[in-house]
Order: sequence, then C-alpha cells, then structure tokens
Amino acid sequence: YYITNNLSSKMTVPFTDSTKFNVMISYSHQDSELMLRIRDLLTANGFDVWVDTKLKGGSNFFKNIGSAVIGCDIFFYILTEHSVASKFCQDEVSLARISNKKILPVTYCDPKDVAPEMDAGLRLILSCVQWICLDPKLDDEENDRQIVQSLNETLQSDLSDDSRLANYDIFFSEEESVSFPRSKSKFLRRTNSLHLVGFWTRNFGDSEKRVELKKVLARIEADYTYDYSRLQFEEAWALKALTFWCFDLERSATSITREQYDQFVFPNGKSEEQREMPDSFWVRCKDGFSVRLSMQEVFNAQSSVRYDSIQNLRQIKNKRVVVALCKLLRDHDPNIRAVACISLSYTGNSSPATIDKVSKLLKDVDRLVRESACVALGKFQSPGSVTALLDTWRNDMISDVRSAAVKALNIIGTPEAAEGMKIVKTLQDEINKLGIVEKESS
Repeated sequence: YYITNNLSSKMTVPFTDSTKFNVMISYSHQDSELMLRIRDLLTANGFDVWVDTKLKGGSNFFKNIGSAVIGCDIFFYILTEHSVASKFCQDEVSLARISNKKILPVTYCDPKDVAPEMDAGLRLILSCVQWICLDPKLDDEENDRQIVQSLNETLQSDLSDDSRLANYDIFFSEEESVSFPRSKSKFLRRTNSLHLVGFWTRNFGDSEKRVELKKVLARIEADYTYDYSRLQFEEAWALKALTFWCFDLERSATSITREQYDQFVFPNGKSEEQREMPDSFWVRCKDGFSVRLSMQEVFNAQSSVRYDSIQNLRQIKNKRVVVALCKLLRDHDPNIRAVACISLSYTGNSSPATIDKVSKLLKDVDRLVRESACVALGKFQSPGSVTALLDTWRNDMISDVRSAAVKALNIIGTPEAAEGMKIVKTLQDEINKLGIVEKESS
C-alpha cells in the first residue's frame, strides 16, 4: 500500500454517546497499518475521528460500533480485499446506508478487481456513491491531498434522498459504458442511447394506465438484464421479489398501475412539467434494492449491529427506514417479520397506517411474530389496538402471546383496555371455579 509513517501521531476522539463525529472509519483489522496512517492524516488535518482500535468484541464492542455509525457525519470505508470479506464491515456499511450517512469508500484497488469479492448488497450500495480511488504509483503526499479534499467536499455536500441517486457506475469503465452491444441491454446509461424517454413510456406508452405484472417484469429483464447481472442478481426470483419490494406490492398482486409507477419514480410527487429521465426507473430500482438488502443485513439474526440499530432507530433520520420496515412485515422469513415489528416501535412513528400493519401480525402464523406484534403495539400505546389485543388475549393458543397481549394492554392503560381485561378476567375466574367444582365432585 506504499504506506509511510511521517505524520505526527494523534489520539482519536474518545467515544461518548453525546459526541458528534465528523468521520467514523470502518476497516478490517488486517488493514490496521493503513487505517492508522489514514487516521493520523485526518486528525492532523482537523477532522474528528472515531475508530475501534482497542475494542475486541462483546456487547460493548457492538454497542459502540453501531452508535458510532449512527452518530457520524461521514462513514469512511477503507475498502480492501479484506474489508469486503468482513462480516463486521458489511454490517457497518449496511447500517450507514439505512442511516442515510454520507458513505465515502477509499481504496488502492481497481473497483472492477475488488467487485467480484463483494456480495450483491455491498455492490449496490457502493455503485451509487463516489469513491476515492488512490494511485499506488503516486507518492503519499499526492494521495493524502486527494483524501482530505474529498472529505472536505463530502462534508459540505447536501445529502438529500435524491442526491444519492446519481449513477456513478464505479464498476464500469468509460469504454464499457458506451460499447455494450444492444443485444445485451436496451438501455445502459450510454451516451449514444436512442432511448430518451422513461421506462414506462418507451415500453407501454403514456396512455396505458395498468400493465400486467408479468409484462412489467419481462420488460425490466429485457431492458436491464446486463445491469442486473453486473450487480450479481442473477436469480430470476430475486428480480421479482425486489420488484414487489420497490412497488410495495401485495403477494397476490398481478398488475402495476401508472400511478404506482409514478409514486415509485417520483416519491416526492411529480409536477406537470417534470419529465422522467431515461434511466430514472433503474436508478430508483437500484436505490430500492440497496435499502432492502441493507435492512436485511442489519436486522438479521447474525448482524453485529442489530441490537444497537433497533435501540437507535429514532436517531436515523431517514423516512425510508419506516417504509422499509413496514415492507419487511411481509417478509417470508418470520424472524425478519418479528424483528421489523419490534424495530418499528422504536422509530417513534405511530401513524394509523403503521399501527394497522402491525395489528395484522396478531394473526400471523408464527407465534413469535404475534408476540412481537403485541410488544410493539404496547410500545406504540395505541388505543386503537385494544380490541385486537383483547381478541388475542382471549383466543390465542400460545400462553406467551397471551401474556404479551396483557402487558401491552396494561401499558396502553385506557378505560376500554381496563374494562376489557376486567371482563375477560372475570370470565376466566368463573371458568376456573367451574373446573375446580367439577374436579371436586368427581
């Protein structure tokens, strides 16, 4: 890596929950020497830096890492063949993505060389951000200047939901992006593309208001197969599943309306004079896919940052997190549904729509999901959930679920909840007494 150590060493900023960091460095411990050089460079140039140089694992390690990601201004990712293979680093990048952080990868590697070592989620996230690609042929001073300049520019940049959607195509060379044969893909963001209109218009026409889902999937595959495969989404089921995710479709959906399409491409609303760019749909797809895969990475059972992520969801100022968690309530994996349910209760979003989605899980086939729904509704303190919780208390076959419903009702504490619990308790006492009398008489 052409590392020198000619910079004066400085201590990194100690971690406290109240500290606001400029930069959090994510790296593989196999790249510690490179990390130390970059850390010293940043502190010498006035950046506040947090990096885990001493923590070795355990609950405090995970708590500090998760909090540091959520609390930083810039997530600085030292990208090497070691870090792309690190589960910890993958979790941290995913958390930075859903936390709406400015992600800045720095590498001496050629992006196209390291890309095959990445999983699909990491490729998606990093394909939509600018990289610092350092040249090992240059001296350290020149590379250091590029790092500091890029960090300053990133700190000063505005990060809105739309700003991250620029197509940097870091995994494509300039030659590749203009020379793919048309048989591979109809539209590849090529400068000489003949497709100057949006996906819906060029495939179905402006007059078409509803299209069968299978036709939409066929056109997505025809237009973007090469793009899709370069991001390592080669399984046909993944394309369909992610399309359902992006459009927030029910599993039984058979068609997509133009209104649903416009809501997806223009999430902040479309004005009459606003035109869809030729690649807007695919850019939104990539963004939606990256959110979906990042959420799955952060909230799955093996995640190193899951617990702290849930605890700090109120601090994650990204409205798409709530939308994504609501979508995860319909995930095929019951563990994901349960975690998403609990996580939603930590977001502080107790809108009627959110409450309704969580309440439906009281009828889920999985008992842990039903129990999680009870816990979440209790944390929401939702008076509108009392009837459903009382029904769960009366009728659920699993005692743990019934107990969770009772706790939720106690937390909600409305007169309706108290009265309902009183009635059910009275009936239960009568049944118990009848059972005792019958036993004694026999």
